[in-house]
Amino acid sequence: MKILYLILLTSLLSGCITAPPKEGAKPTLLPKDATYNDLIALPSPRGKIYVSVYNIQDETGQFQPYPASNFSTAVPQSATAMLVSSLKASNWFFPLERQGLNNLLNERKIIRAAQENGTVAENNRAQLPSLMAANILIEGSIIGYASNVKSGGIGARYFGIGGSTQYQLDQIAVNLRVVDVKSGEILSSVNTSKTILSYEVQAGVFRFIDYQRLLEGEVGFTTNEPVMTCLMAAIESGVIHLINDGIERNLWALQNVADANSPVLSRYRAEAREGTTISDEALANNPPLKQIAPGNGTAPPATASTNTIVTPGMMKNANKS
Repeated sequence: MKILYLILLTSLLSGCITAPPKEGAKPTLLPKDATYNDLIALPSPRGKIYVSVYNIQDETGQFQPYPASNFSTAVPQSATAMLVSSLKASNWFFPLERQGLNNLLNERKIIRAAQENGTVAENNRAQLPSLMAANILIEGSIIGYASNVKSGGIGARYFGIGGSTQYQLDQIAVNLRVVDVKSGEILSSVNTSKTILSYEVQAGVFRFIDYQRLLEGEVGFTTNEPVMTCLMAAIESGVIHLINDGIERNLWALQNVADANSPVLSRYRAEAREGTTISDEALANNPPLKQIAPGNGTAPPATASTNTIVTPGMMKNANKS
């Protein structure tokens, strides 16, 4: 009876191992980190800012470890697209297309050629407007990827039956900079990082049930945080810190001055001061921000236009080029 029980247990373990996972069968939207919820919960600005993003480079020099591939990078090369999505989701910026600018210009040439040749319908021959000019540039790069920053685990085995768990932490770091288009001055710069957690859980049995009969069975699973999700979270956090820093330095203004002490901005402001993640309960120990009301400080006030915000030596108008 004991032998049959052990055989049944081994069969169940084998079935768990060979059974295909049920998740991932249906395409879904990319999962969102908590930073995305903070991004869309930001208070409204007094006006939106036209911004250009050209290329966020991978400056880590890291490749995937052997035996994966010596030609595949350790971090995704899609940071530019992630930054544009974050700027758009924040509701503070109007991102302008710059990464595919050549494609955009080619299409505009095709439209102009069609208008000149008279192949466009009479009611669609309106003059093609100029492209919008950006008030600021946002530059940046992936500045670091550290593997196996921290690792550990625990396990126990008794009479051939036991289990263990292990974990490993990697880290990715991102730099974002706000550049004044007119002067080239770097108005704000921020460095953010995000840990990447991987952990493994295993359990098994290895024992002799008779003189020449050995029972062996294993079961386990491994979970790795997607690097692209962690990179997206680091970029989203960087965007929030840039917005917060601009508010504190009066580079741009809130629609409601009292929103400067909103929960999201207060938490990220406390993180910037402490250099670490701050819980909502710890915000009581951080002084509130006394923002200068627009028009009462040394910086020029925000304009009444809903398309742009005036900043010191930077945004006078959202002129078209």
